[in-house]
Amino acid sequence: MAQVNPSMETKSASFTIRQAALWAAVLLCFAAGLAVRLYDLTDLPLDFHPTRQLHSALMARGMYYQDLESAPQWQREMAVRQWKMEGVIEPPFMEWLAARAYQMAGEELLWLPRLFSIFFWMAGGVGLLLWTRKVGSLEGAIAALAFYLVLPYGVIASRAFQPDPLMTALVVWSLWAVSRWSAHPSWGNSLLAGVLGGTAILSKSVAVFFIAPAFTVVVLSTLGLKNALRSGRVWVMAFLALLPYALYHFYGIYVAGFLQSQFSQRFFPAMWFDPAFYLQWSRKINQVTGVHWFLLGILGSFLYRERRVSTMLFSLWVGYFLYGIALPHHISTHDYYHLPLIPLVALGLAGGVPLVRDHLQVSTWRRNALLWSLFIFGVGYYAWDARTILKRVDYRPEAQYWQEIGAFLGRDSNVVALTQDYGARLAYWGWAMAINWPWLGDLSFQGQPTMADDLIARFEQEAAGRDYFLVTVPEELERQPALKDLLASYTIVFREGDAVIYDLRLPIQ
Repeated sequence: MAQVNPSMETKSASFTIRQAALWAAVLLCFAAGLAVRLYDLTDLPLDFHPTRQLHSALMARGMYYQDLESAPQWQREMAVRQWKMEGVIEPPFMEWLAARAYQMAGEELLWLPRLFSIFFWMAGGVGLLLWTRKVGSLEGAIAALAFYLVLPYGVIASRAFQPDPLMTALVVWSLWAVSRWSAHPSWGNSLLAGVLGGTAILSKSVAVFFIAPAFTVVVLSTLGLKNALRSGRVWVMAFLALLPYALYHFYGIYVAGFLQSQFSQRFFPAMWFDPAFYLQWSRKINQVTGVHWFLLGILGSFLYRERRVSTMLFSLWVGYFLYGIALPHHISTHDYYHLPLIPLVALGLAGGVPLVRDHLQVSTWRRNALLWSLFIFGVGYYAWDARTILKRVDYRPEAQYWQEIGAFLGRDSNVVALTQDYGARLAYWGWAMAINWPWLGDLSFQGQPTMADDLIARFEQEAAGRDYFLVTVPEELERQPALKDLLASYTIVFREGDAVIYDLRLPIQ
């Protein structure tokens, strides 16, 4: 009978325990990431860029109401009108999904779209795990997954009703697919990478800044320039990656025309020479990932054993830099434009973990104890921090607040409004339409005059023939004293919290 080496049994048992512990860590990451995202699920979508979320909410409600025969005729017409007034930028995938969900469960469940965003982000975590596990160590993959799933900014942003969580997840899966193609450049993998890359770019066009550099570098490092140009698989992959958005762009610009206005006020090359631009950019990075994690992510990108992986990650960092240069205003003012930075930093962290693990000058059990303690503390700390942010403010009372304002104004009134989110809250919960009075920051950004005489002339133009002037942001009114003085000459007919309604038909004698 063959003898079993006791040392081999011990080593095998210890390997099994280690593997089980690591996969338990994976489950902990997913459980913590999902649990904290489901916390306070039913709160109103005002916790993260409400203007952008309500843009999608108004579109989804219009899609739902257009076939809702049980709704009053005026409500159907207004919902569709509000939908059509919202500018279309990306294909409304998320809005369409929300409208279909409303058909099954009801539009009053405004939190349903959050579930789609959460699902897509969590699915992106699966793609991140598969890729980092393949190109690096399981420990590194777990570190990347933990960062991706419990980073507080990522938790809040990945619940938002907007296309960015879907786009980010699709970018991750596209990178996994092209990496898979690199190992086995078959027709099947070419089709898979092309379809995923094309879907990512179609979901939001800025994904091209990550897809194009990564695909290009992977193809060239795998086949070389001459063979790549001769490869039908490469051409099919590129065709599938670019065709969907090319067709959408052509239709939106030259056929339907709804995209023509979306490319204005996006490209500001003068900002490249302003040091304040780079300072604002760095502040957004700090807001999203933290500058320390950002720098560690860059460093870790060059610590993978395979040069091909580091080269691919370097191309992603170049793509991110070009992204900011191409859209300087948005990259320095819109923090959610940095959302793809989260998986990018996570990938860099995964590359550095094995190096840290192997160079800890302590015994094995102490090293494991230290790393496990840091992991559990980090996941718990960041998850609790995200939960605290979600708990901080309850936005539910806002629905009734805006309903009362809308009920007073009535659906047939002509209203000018100095209010939040360009009137989106009033439109959604108040079922009232208004002409938006601009904030000073908007006037300055658009290069419009802001002197007192200019505001008076604007008021005479905007208020002519209107019934009411609504103010719900008193601090902004204070910044426009000329407007405040003009409104003081009209009768206040409604006051609730910060909301004040002036009757433009009743001047004070």
